[in-house]
Amino acid sequence: MIWFTLFRRLGFLLIALLLLPVFSPALAFADDESTRDRRYRQLLEKRQSILDSLQRDLDSVRSWCMEHELPDAVEEVSRVAQQILTPDVESSQPKYVSPPVSKSLPIEHQQWQLQLRHHREERAKELYTLARSTLRAGFPSLAYMMIGDVIRIDPDHQFARSILGTELFTDPTRKDDAGYAGEWVSLFEKRMRSGSRPHVNHATYGWIPAGNVARYDEGLRPWKSDWVSVEKEGELRRDFRNAWEVRSEHFLVKTNVSLETGVQLSQRLELFNDWLQQNFAAFFDTPKTLQDRFEAASSRSSDRKSNPMEVHYYATRDEYQKRVQGKVPPNLETNGLYWEDDRTSYFFDNPDKIGYSTLYHEATHQILDLATREARNTAEKARGLKLRQRPAPRWKLGEKSNFWILEGIACYFESFDIEEGHVAVGRPDYVRFDIARQRIVDPKFFYYLPSQQFSALGQEEFQHHPQITQLYTQGAGFAHFLMHYEDGLYRDDLITLLSEIYRPDPDRVLEEPSLPAIAGVSFELLDHQYHTHMQNLIELTTP
Repeated sequence: MIWFTLFRRLGFLLIALLLLPVFSPALAFADDESTRDRRYRQLLEKRQSILDSLQRDLDSVRSWCMEHELPDAVEEVSRVAQQILTPDVESSQPKYVSPPVSKSLPIEHQQWQLQLRHHREERAKELYTLARSTLRAGFPSLAYMMIGDVIRIDPDHQFARSILGTELFTDPTRKDDAGYAGEWVSLFEKRMRSGSRPHVNHATYGWIPAGNVARYDEGLRPWKSDWVSVEKEGELRRDFRNAWEVRSEHFLVKTNVSLETGVQLSQRLELFNDWLQQNFAAFFDTPKTLQDRFEAASSRSSDRKSNPMEVHYYATRDEYQKRVQGKVPPNLETNGLYWEDDRTSYFFDNPDKIGYSTLYHEATHQILDLATREARNTAEKARGLKLRQRPAPRWKLGEKSNFWILEGIACYFESFDIEEGHVAVGRPDYVRFDIARQRIVDPKFFYYLPSQQFSALGQEEFQHHPQITQLYTQGAGFAHFLMHYEDGLYRDDLITLLSEIYRPDPDRVLEEPSLPAIAGVSFELLDHQYHTHMQNLIELTTP
């Protein structure tokens, strides 16, 4: 009887194994998607519920203003509602502190403004609490998006401001300005604008002593211990050894093109870095650090890296080629390069290339590398101990697998764009994503390496692959998929994958990071969803 039972069970097992390839994908899809997707959707629904409640609050204030025949107030409340509830672009955080409601205003004007402020503060508190719960649920990117909501609704929410690393600063030169209540700035800016010789961040000249602005406007420039004309300075700095040096919070841009060009590059790099710090917060900090920041609302230290990231921007391709000689294969023309050994990015003024896609591509490599290099040095020592061998001089990123994400995310951020202070990234019609779409939907151009094989490629295999161009395209497309599929369902998983590659766990240095293990889904499901995502891009790009 026992043997019969055993053989019967073995028979059932054999049948199950034979049927598994037929039925497992559909079952896996359902199991993979259900729990994680449901939890994510619930958080999004709670967020939307708070925003809907705020909409009703604002409608009530608008109705009150209409009843009291305050047309200007009605228009202002409508403008506020549009700004905080239906933002059409990612806008920068409001900088200035809202002054108290003036008691000199007519009582009805005081009342509607106080009502408006009360509703905004209360709903912001609810969203802040939800953001903390979202972080604990394992969705840090969504949590930080909610912190952005909090600041948009209540720009003076102290805890949310502190989480994003800004502090209250009161400009002493505006102490007599009744409409000025202070501003939210980084620790770096606070220090630059304070002290016995305060600096200003001039839109054209960058950070310079406030007392020098008038001379700059007159066409004079400091040179050693003297002042020279703009024209003379241009001649002197044409030699890159005398290049302009534009220092900002996180970057040092050296260029022999012009001061103005250096300042523009610096401003773009700072905005890009700020966006990354906020939207990829889980990459730059460990989970414990993120949790501590929420719990304590401690300010993010802007001085975590004592040395700024260095960027060289040359006036000609020839100068650039000479500088990167030996860093790239002979006869290979590049438009930009980040070189890990000297921690510097190199570019040149290219009249044939419009836009800043190369700048953002290489800056991605530079920012991610330098933010985590110390962690990789620690991991390399730990690996040496486990293997009982001398540690390598440097941990090689993506050496054995997952190399695609290093280039894929850099290609993704080529789409980063800034217009009038507003950020756009990942637009579907960007050339990288459009070509990735064509390789899925157009039989003439079809190419797709299944994600399991794609992820298994290490650096050497990837860079010497006969279809390397197609792999770069797929990398850009797959990064877009992970960032945007189903309202960012896999965004935190992408960030976790990047973090595990750039910041290896010393206790698991002999293991390779796995996207399915991180996301809790199968490679087959990811392949299926990627194809669906590319199909959806057609609808987004078709007029």
